[in-house]
Amino acid sequence: MRNREDESLFAGRIRDLARQAEQNGYVTHTGFLSLSEQSSASSVLAGPDIPQSGKRGVFFGGTEEADRKVLFFLPSYVSEEDLRMQEEAGEGILSCLKVQVRGARFTKEISHRDCLGALMHLGIGREQIGDILLEKDGTCAWVFVLGGMAEHICRELTTIGRAHVNVETAAPSACTARPVLVSRNGSIASVRIDSLVAMVFRISRSAAQELVAREEVFADGRTVTSSSFSPPAGSRISVRGHGKFIFEGEEKTTKKGRIFVRTSVFS
Repeated sequence: MRNREDESLFAGRIRDLARQAEQNGYVTHTGFLSLSEQSSASSVLAGPDIPQSGKRGVFFGGTEEADRKVLFFLPSYVSEEDLRMQEEAGEGILSCLKVQVRGARFTKEISHRDCLGALMHLGIGREQIGDILLEKDGTCAWVFVLGGMAEHICRELTTIGRAHVNVETAAPSACTARPVLVSRNGSIASVRIDSLVAMVFRISRSAAQELVAREEVFADGRTVTSSSFSPPAGSRISVRGHGKFIFEGEEKTTKKGRIFVRTSVFS
């Protein structure tokens, strides 16, 4: 959120969508939300302005590992399981696009940045684009978008960077790209978010504290506001501009009193 006016408008939009789903009996949804927007939306949902009956909100971005997610508001007759099954089958709000580089002999790799730039060049807003997942060889990308954009992208997207591409729709469940996790373990003085971030991304503890102060550190989609926050084992930590990791938990305490921890970093 850039300022108080933006925050107020965003909160009003969340409340309106929750009210529409409850009163009119149909699913409503936002566009794709960043981690900070998801955190803000969660705070609005938890607040007193939305009655308990209207708090049936579900975040989903096409895969369980997604960073960018849509917030769905469900009427009483739709369960979270039903929504996820419908979306994963490609029968809901989300669409998945398979973007394949053309030419078997002279293939060119495409990057996340290339894909995002090409999509936005088509006039597509960031809120309409979810996660972009790349296969290991860099010649195929899976792009999650709001369904209304799929046909336009399939028709207009022919090049990404210097590569010519073919684009086709697929069910989100067909996406085969998954993040690669790399173990990164080490010892820290205490299980605090600043210590973990400093260890994982090999930066100073003061630099990690500054990231927290700028509200650029997220734990399970919520903004971390205190450097002393101690995440539970299994937490997914994201740091804007650095990456994300899973805090797997403590393993042992060394003779000098330091705590040996295990993490898995998304590469």
